[in-house]
Amino acid sequence: MAKSQTGKWVSRVASTGGGRTYRAQRPTNYYAALAIIIVVGLASVFWARSSYQTQAATPTTTPATAPLVGTTTYAALAFDVCGSLEPSLAASPSTATASLTAQADGVIKIAPKNAASAGKNATVVLFASGYPGLSISTGSLKIPANGATPAVSLSNGDKCPAGTPNAGKAGTVAVTYWTNFASTTPQTSTDPTSSHFTGNSLMTVSFVPQGTKILKPSKDTISKMLTAAQASSTTPTSAPVSVPQTVPATIPPATTTTTQKK
Repeated sequence: MAKSQTGKWVSRVASTGGGRTYRAQRPTNYYAALAIIIVVGLASVFWARSSYQTQAATPTTTPATAPLVGTTTYAALAFDVCGSLEPSLAASPSTATASLTAQADGVIKIAPKNAASAGKNATVVLFASGYPGLSISTGSLKIPANGATPAVSLSNGDKCPAGTPNAGKAGTVAVTYWTNFASTTPQTSTDPTSSHFTGNSLMTVSFVPQGTKILKPSKDTISKMLTAAQASSTTPTSAPVSVPQTVPATIPPATTTTTQKK
């Protein structure tokens, strides 16, 4: 039987998958989604690039080393000559303009005025350069007379004088540093510039035989240092009720810088 005209139309529509009008329609939702993805992608790339450039342009800041210019802190200084602590240095003149000055009882005032006297430059050698008659180097130690106490002048290899605990033994100049009065891990070095003063730190310049225990600054000096720190308006510190007894350090033989636990 011949197909009807209507049947032919139905067959034709089925074979094409839809009418011409439907096939001509544009998928607008698809293109809109594609456009949004492109915009978001470009924005992400721009943001990442901008963030990277900002981080690259920002310099890395390294924390400054104390003591800082414009601050005032205090430390304790002692001299161990042949096994005995020397009397404290006389106070620096009131007219002294140095950044590191001596107060009574072995207390050192640390008030850097410029970069040359701040941070790691605040060494005992710098202090000695501004204190009349005092000289500290890798090979020698000179301490000025103080009242009835005679001057000291010793060089590496000299023998300790009679009447001292290390009499007759050859000595060596060294510097021992404690970060604070409670520290039990001092650093001892034959290089006097290896350690610098910091707030509430202790330092002993010694001339003793190698292997000899080095004395901390006296209990009285430590107490005066803490009192000065507490009174300072720039670095308020709470002084402890009591200061522990002196714990000696030891000069290590044939070393430059060491840290020893007691």
